[in-house]
Amino acid sequence: MRHLFLASTLLALVACAAAPPAENAEVRAEAIEDILTQPLADEEYAEAQRCLATHAYRNVRVLDDQHVLFEGSGDRAWVNRLRNRCVGLRPNVTLRFRLRDNRVCNLDSFEAVDTFFGRWDRTSASCTLGDFMPVTPEQVEAIRAAVAE
Repeated sequence: MRHLFLASTLLALVACAAAPPAENAEVRAEAIEDILTQPLADEEYAEAQRCLATHAYRNVRVLDDQHVLFEGSGDRAWVNRLRNRCVGLRPNVTLRFRLRDNRVCNLDSFEAVDTFFGRWDRTSASCTLGDFMPVTPEQVEAIRAAVAE
């Protein structure tokens, strides 16, 4: 099963490397979707979660304009596929969430911001979260490799 997963991941990475720069974002998004839909061993399946407590994750990383990775302690991680593509969302920005309590949930919104001289400058449209899909460490590594291309 892992050989199938690794082979498909390798194909996705090759596709990213071969695509012209204008198509790379679309190819990366397809590679992420392919990684997330690969069959897993029975013990690795987990249901998507509607909400995630803020203490459950320690880092949030933008993968592209529709996928955000929430990294927890140990091997815990979740990918959130946003409800829609988010204009202006890109890697290496800070996300500002609008929280009502100590968790982020499906349909909550956020925006990407940069700081310049102590003030926040919005760099994206308002983005809307989807469900949180638990991912394995192997999937996280494959996603990181696909995004790095």
